[in-house]
Amino acid sequence: MREHESGGDFKRSIWRTSGTKNRSITVPVFLAYCVLGAALRGLVRRGGSARALLVVETSDAAEVFAQAGRLFLRQHFHFEEYEKPTVWVLSESRKGNRVRRNLFEEAAEKDEAILICDSETEFDEEAALWADVFVHLPKPTTRQIEATFRRFGYVLNDSDLEMLEAETWTRLSYAFPPKRPVSVGLQRLRSGPHAVVKEVGQPDDGPTLADLHGFGAAAEWGFELARDLEDFRAGRVRWDEVDAGVLISGRPGTGKTLFAGALARSCQVPIIASSAAQWQAAGYLNDFLRSMHATFEEARAQAPCLLFIDEIDAFGNRTTGGHNDDYKRQAINGLLEELDGFKRRSGVVVVGATNHPEDLDPAIKRAGRLDRHIVIPLPDATTRQKIFEQLAGFAVPPEQMDRFGRSTEGMSGAEIEQLVRDGKRVARRRGSRDARFDDVVHLMKPLVRLPSLQRRVVSVHETGHAVVGFELGMNLESVEVNETFVEDGATSVGVTHFRAPEFARHTRSFYNDHLAMLLAGLAAEKMIFGDFCDGAVGGDQSDLARATALATKMEACFGLGRTLAVEVVSNRELALLRAQDPSLRECVQHILEQAFERATSILRGLRSAVDEIATCLEERRFLSAHVIESIIDENARGPTGREMTQGEGRVHTSD
Repeated sequence: MREHESGGDFKRSIWRTSGTKNRSITVPVFLAYCVLGAALRGLVRRGGSARALLVVETSDAAEVFAQAGRLFLRQHFHFEEYEKPTVWVLSESRKGNRVRRNLFEEAAEKDEAILICDSETEFDEEAALWADVFVHLPKPTTRQIEATFRRFGYVLNDSDLEMLEAETWTRLSYAFPPKRPVSVGLQRLRSGPHAVVKEVGQPDDGPTLADLHGFGAAAEWGFELARDLEDFRAGRVRWDEVDAGVLISGRPGTGKTLFAGALARSCQVPIIASSAAQWQAAGYLNDFLRSMHATFEEARAQAPCLLFIDEIDAFGNRTTGGHNDDYKRQAINGLLEELDGFKRRSGVVVVGATNHPEDLDPAIKRAGRLDRHIVIPLPDATTRQKIFEQLAGFAVPPEQMDRFGRSTEGMSGAEIEQLVRDGKRVARRRGSRDARFDDVVHLMKPLVRLPSLQRRVVSVHETGHAVVGFELGMNLESVEVNETFVEDGATSVGVTHFRAPEFARHTRSFYNDHLAMLLAGLAAEKMIFGDFCDGAVGGDQSDLARATALATKMEACFGLGRTLAVEVVSNRELALLRAQDPSLRECVQHILEQAFERATSILRGLRSAVDEIATCLEERRFLSAHVIESIIDENARGPTGREMTQGEGRVHTSD
């Protein structure tokens, strides 16, 4: 702020006067002080009485200017520290009413007084006689905003300056309370609704759904939505006939955000992107709700459009409990009101994205809200190759396809994109503008040949799964052992395939069979080698981890154990249930021991068949269900141990 804008030694005195409590001088108060001081500069220079009637543009500015007015009077008219300057905010009145006369009479007794009101307040004619100065306060100038932030030690860039010029006094007051660093307040304003709106929807701005690979059911739904929106714009269907809410989930890097952008382009509508975290950055609960409401209002203003809510699981679940239950409940209620409350979201398609759909409150997924749930899986080998070739601009050589597929197993689209970026960087370092597959192949995870001893162990392990599953009536398809694998990667060294049944009753017997099959690999290793290794134990997808989770659900979540009472929890909370309930942990341990003993009994009864199948698998590395059945029949089986003939869902065990 320049000297002539604020009147003399303005910026020195406001900071250095001992009678001023500096901690109350916030960013918005100082900014208002600059505006007010520039308007009353002549009043100070003239001397004598100082009675000012100031009109602000909006009612939310009145209290901020009242604080600035008190600073102004104290600074320039020598108030003692114990004296309170006369600054009143006149409440807004309806048209036809008058400001109370006695307020002016009381102010008339003061030599220095400031009355502040908004532009809708009406006055008696005597108001002009009372006031020495009658001023409509303007909005802060660019130079005043810059000077204010310089006073607080912060230099604004053009983007922040443009944002601040558009902010309301209420939002400034919330963003810059006493003692909060200026940088934190600016970050909160940047995270507000105005900062999260971005329009796409132009076909040349990025890929459409037709350009993407590996989105399966999500892409199919998107194509149908594009047709529905076209019919809606043409007046052929009503909005309640459009599928306007969907929840998409998948592991990080599977392309949920990419899908949302491509969906908007395919539908040729703008997209507004936000998240619970961005709304929470606005401040307290009321600020959170206002920020969320503003985003939905923006979406309604641009309808038809797409509103993308990332990490929607951050809203949580009202049934899980916790120290911030009330906040969570009101936040979720606010979202539900926006999704299907009194103000219908006609023309707004809401897409919620999450990595953990099980953590989302069930009410958000009910009919009329985000009732359709689509999982975006990790891309398979064919899809990974298409993604790579689209990003890289060249094809994978035929002789490298197998290696590429195995080395990239378990990788997401984002990880493949990173691989392409690294390959192009290698090409630039060698002085070439164009990358080749040779630049990428050395960056992929190397394939390691499985040692002979380890191949024998894996063959025995997978044989255990196959034999016990077959004996218990599961629909075995095949079993295989890979000759090579990715060290510290997702490539399986062995896998047993079971075909999914068309119908199955998931009874206690059904799950007991499944547990026996899961633990059969460990049982086979112990029977042949005397013990099992940790390859099937570590990790949340290991045989033992999956069996432990299933046994816990049987006892605590499915009503198939000691009690019919159930706990509704996510998979990640199962361990907490066991830790909090020692008796539950004992029951789970008992179930697992029984399943392990049952698998061991079946394998011992078929020991000769197990040895022959494991040897054949070690040599051939692939056996069909027909071959396994033939070997079992030829080895004069004992009791089958079959207790049911219901099929089992497709199971992949990999260690």
